[in-house]
Amino acid sequence: MVQGKAWINNYKDIDEEQVARLAADAGISRLLAKVFISRGIFDISFIREFMKPELSDMHDPFLMDGMDTAVDRILKALKDRESILIYGDYDVDGIVGTSILFDYLGSKGGRVEYFLPDRMEDGYGLTESTVEKVRLLDVSLMITVDCGITSVDEIEALKQGGLDVIVTDHHECKELLPDAYALLNPHKPGCGYPFKELCGAAVALKLIQGLRIRSLEGIESMELSEYGHHILDSRDEFIWDKETGIVSQGQTKLGQSTCPHVPYLDLVALATIADVVPLVGENRVIATHGLKAMESTRNEGLAALINAAGLGDKPISSYGAAFGLAPRVNAAGRLGDAQRGVRLFTTRDRVLAEALAKELDTENRNRQKTENQIIEESIAYVDEMLDLDSHKVLVIVGHGWHSGIIGIVASKLLEKYSRPCIVISVENGIGKGSGRSIKCFNLFKALSRCEDLLDRFGGHEMAAGLTIQEEKINGLCRRINEYADSILSDDDLLPKVRVDVLLEQGDITMDAVRELDQLAPFGEANPGPQFGYIALLVDDIRMMSGGKHLRLRLTDGDFKVDAVGFGMGERVAQLARGDSLDAVFVPEINAWNGRELLQLNLRDIRTCVYDQFDKNIVFNKTNDYNGYIDPQEVCRLLEYYQLSIGELIPERVELEAVYRYIRGCFRGQGGPGLHEPGGQLEFSNLFILSALISNRYQVRLNFLKLRVALEIFRELGLLVVEATDRKAARISVVNGNGKVDLEASSYYMMLRDIKEKSV
Repeated sequence: MVQGKAWINNYKDIDEEQVARLAADAGISRLLAKVFISRGIFDISFIREFMKPELSDMHDPFLMDGMDTAVDRILKALKDRESILIYGDYDVDGIVGTSILFDYLGSKGGRVEYFLPDRMEDGYGLTESTVEKVRLLDVSLMITVDCGITSVDEIEALKQGGLDVIVTDHHECKELLPDAYALLNPHKPGCGYPFKELCGAAVALKLIQGLRIRSLEGIESMELSEYGHHILDSRDEFIWDKETGIVSQGQTKLGQSTCPHVPYLDLVALATIADVVPLVGENRVIATHGLKAMESTRNEGLAALINAAGLGDKPISSYGAAFGLAPRVNAAGRLGDAQRGVRLFTTRDRVLAEALAKELDTENRNRQKTENQIIEESIAYVDEMLDLDSHKVLVIVGHGWHSGIIGIVASKLLEKYSRPCIVISVENGIGKGSGRSIKCFNLFKALSRCEDLLDRFGGHEMAAGLTIQEEKINGLCRRINEYADSILSDDDLLPKVRVDVLLEQGDITMDAVRELDQLAPFGEANPGPQFGYIALLVDDIRMMSGGKHLRLRLTDGDFKVDAVGFGMGERVAQLARGDSLDAVFVPEINAWNGRELLQLNLRDIRTCVYDQFDKNIVFNKTNDYNGYIDPQEVCRLLEYYQLSIGELIPERVELEAVYRYIRGCFRGQGGPGLHEPGGQLEFSNLFILSALISNRYQVRLNFLKLRVALEIFRELGLLVVEATDRKAARISVVNGNGKVDLEASSYYMMLRDIKEKSV
């Protein structure tokens, strides 16, 4: 038996008429229509906007609370030639946000410099050590990027020293906020900004947009940057009409701009994707147009980075940005000086840019080696020190681990163990930790329950960082698991695979698969669609790359397709030709030798079974309808696959529907897919038969329940059932008259007993 993951079903009871109507109205394929319906999206205008996001859909930056105050203070600093410090973070988000603010303010003649803390020496955000370093700098205004929202004491200390601090951040807020000159954070209580999920660099971009609007940039060149209905200046009201592009002041037409200009979109798209914020709303606009802008970027550093990652000869996808570009930028802060990332993105010197990109590429390779070593040691720690049955959150501790790598390690361990993981590196009695979580466990909230044990912490639902005294780590492990026990069930920790839509023959075509690209860019809250297919026959089995990967030839009637399972080579021992599998996959078009072929990129496979889907699914235990389905096997399936009893055992009304339909067929009232050779009915497709019976009598039958019904009627002597192949059966009615006494079937009584005990 091939055991798969738990299928997380986005699939709903989809009305085929609704699919056809949505496809026609929106001008999309049935496959794409099914994806939208599975995600609860039915609005035609929303679908059209989603598939073609426009820059003009971005929001007015002055809707963000504190923007007016921040913009006015920065413009004053520029006018008065004050010294300005950009204080960033050492990850992609912080590096990009620092780069664009430094570049923009510098282009306006600002006396601006930047500072990024050292991950090893200083840690995340504003700390006691970095406050002292900032005090030594001759600056009067500091702007934070991607940090600062929890730095109450540190900002107060800087304020007492005469420094104005503007915080730009996107992380979760604690109850007490810092008393900064201005706080820009869409998560801030009371902030009315329409979109809450911007990354830190995007908040910095909104600040730049606010500065450009307030200083009325672009009117002369008609590249006005406007995102609401109008721009308000302290002197006059300027209006940009989205429909006509006309810019006016009062009744005076100043000019016309057909498209708003947004600077730095290529860089901010990289930060947006790297920081794993939801790729919906304004983030989708940024990612879509930013990825396109990357292909012709004028940023020397970004261009060099793209070439170093081997992405220079192809369109850059969100996957390429996340796994090709972002790790190289992150390597700057993980293993060395993060300020190299800012130098990369702000230099105009191509030679320097290429040298920096090459240096970060080498750092990334070194990071991968260190990462693999820490992962091996972490797995050994789990095996020796932790009991998976009693630890729903894994707190993994090591001495001397590189603190710049542990966040990646936590992500990899979460993937392996399917539960929240916190990896802590201890040095000189101080532990620095990084955690990653699953969707049903808010890590920030969990750490808030342990705040008295922590020196400091910050983050959000899915990821967090912390600092802790070594002697308190056991207490953290105990308390966070006590909290997890009250929140998480065992089911929450099962390995899972997402299924958006369950497909059948005819759903997958080359054109439909191409159309799925219009859902891109993919990422958090907009994952690439994954599809399920039930009862595919294995026609051929091969291994690739020395047994690491699996290649299958799968069929369902006339539908034949190749499938590749990367990292599934060990499954070959569980497979045989003729097996019936359920598969979760991403359909792809594989170009080879000038030909394009459909291919399935497998995400999961399992022995075929009816699993939570109201569709016609086979459980092909024997291929022989003359044998019983063991009631004990039914119980085992219910427990293992977490099925409801109604999905395996038919109700009386469903049994009656099966018998009435088959009797009706002998009376000439049958449907398609059968013929009558010598007094027998041959049903060529029992999947179709179960659907026909369901539709005619308004019941919820599936293949397995149909098989159970046929066995009951066989035992009662009412039918003779002979399997002709895995989908077909030849049926004769022995006694077509008289009342059916279901209680006379011992098999029916056993199933009824199972049903009663399961309630």
